[in-house]
Amino acid sequence: MAELLEWLTKYSPAVVLLIALGAALLFVTKLIVEKSISSEFDAKSKVFETLLQRRSAFEEKVLSDRFALITALSARLERVMTDLNRLRSGQPAPDGFMTQNEIVPLTEIFVDLEVHRLVLGEDFHALFTKQARLALEAANARTEDWRESGKEWARFREEIRLAAEAAFGISKIHW
Repeated sequence: MAELLEWLTKYSPAVVLLIALGAALLFVTKLIVEKSISSEFDAKSKVFETLLQRRSAFEEKVLSDRFALITALSARLERVMTDLNRLRSGQPAPDGFMTQNEIVPLTEIFVDLEVHRLVLGEDFHALFTKQARLALEAANARTEDWRESGKEWARFREEIRLAAEAAFGISKIHW
């Protein structure tokens, strides 16, 4: 304000008025630009936040589905091996287990492995495919090879457990 009074003593009132108007216009322009940049930044930030939330929800769904699929496949493969062991021991297998030398639940597992490959991911798909092939080999194995299949089965079971632990960190979940 003191500068304006000093300018009035040196310059004509019209020049001082034009300078004051120019300064006011510059100040208003600065405010408008700052507001528009701020609102654009907020809009972009909201879009980015929404995309992250959607991606996070999608990843959470995939991980949840993957975990359910892994536990279901593991349980089904264990049932197949248990039923194969029953057959080897001379006990009857459940109805529908074998149809014309085909192990029906094992065939269904192979189909599910291909159908759910994307959700399983390549690492789990490979592990479960190997384990299912081992079950098929065990079904056709001689008695001495059956024991070896059992050892390899235990190794696969542990490998799947470790892979699931690495993928989901289940042991780190505490209440």
